[in-house]
Amino acid sequence: MGTFFAIILFAIMIWVVPMMWQRTRRHYLRSRPLSRQQTTILANRLALFPYLPKTRQVELKRNVSLFLRDKEFVGCEGLIITEEMQVVIAAHACVLLLERHNNCYPDLRTVLVYPGAYVAEETRYDGYIRSTHLSARAGEAHYRGPVVLSWQDLQQGLAHPERGHNVAIHEFAHKLDEEDGHVDGRPPFAKSADGKNWAPVMREAFDELRQRIHALRGEVESKGAGSDTPPSVLDTYGAQSPAEFFAVATEAYFIIPVAMAATHPALYREMQKFYRTDPAALLRGSRPDG
Repeated sequence: MGTFFAIILFAIMIWVVPMMWQRTRRHYLRSRPLSRQQTTILANRLALFPYLPKTRQVELKRNVSLFLRDKEFVGCEGLIITEEMQVVIAAHACVLLLERHNNCYPDLRTVLVYPGAYVAEETRYDGYIRSTHLSARAGEAHYRGPVVLSWQDLQQGLAHPERGHNVAIHEFAHKLDEEDGHVDGRPPFAKSADGKNWAPVMREAFDELRQRIHALRGEVESKGAGSDTPPSVLDTYGAQSPAEFFAVATEAYFIIPVAMAATHPALYREMQKFYRTDPAALLRGSRPDG
């Protein structure tokens, strides 16, 4: 009997001690202050930062501090990683975590950064037929693996926020999506009640986007290249799958929130239940903290 309890105790210790150590480590890394230069980069390159309440700014800085010290940044194709690159990427990854308990992407260890769009091998299956081809990409998030980003594409997104594109936000939305073990366009909610309307609202918006694409194709075929249809707030790439739709919707939610709230109010409300932060309200009703 004594041996049995000793084995049980040993098993518990193997599971509990690493978990407690990780928790202590994360708390310590969050408590490390950002340097003056890091804080300046954060304030200048994250558009939403000046509009956040002081308490949320502090929370964001703590999460960025943890991200910078917990993740490895690797430059690809000769790219030299700078502090600006690290802080800009960390800021856009961590803005998705505001006001929610989180372990700061616990399954992520490495961020690979290319100078521009890169070429990756893509595999597709059509029944029993397997095919591979090369495709140019601006970023990708590997399941339980690294995030890959094009620095040039991220810079272009930051320079033209009106387009609603941000490759860092897009790929880190995928990392949130995978935290329940499924990359399916439904991230894990802290409270199940918050996600009770998620599926029908997302499905309706997803279907609407796909119908819009079909309508645009019909216009092009009948009228030629020109179209009278106004551009969509949501990137049409989101019509690829529910997972891509969630990532695209997340981009719009944080980059062009006022436009998204106006054109997709039901979708915006569901995103707000998950992300807790209300970017549209911050931009409409708050003056930048300074």
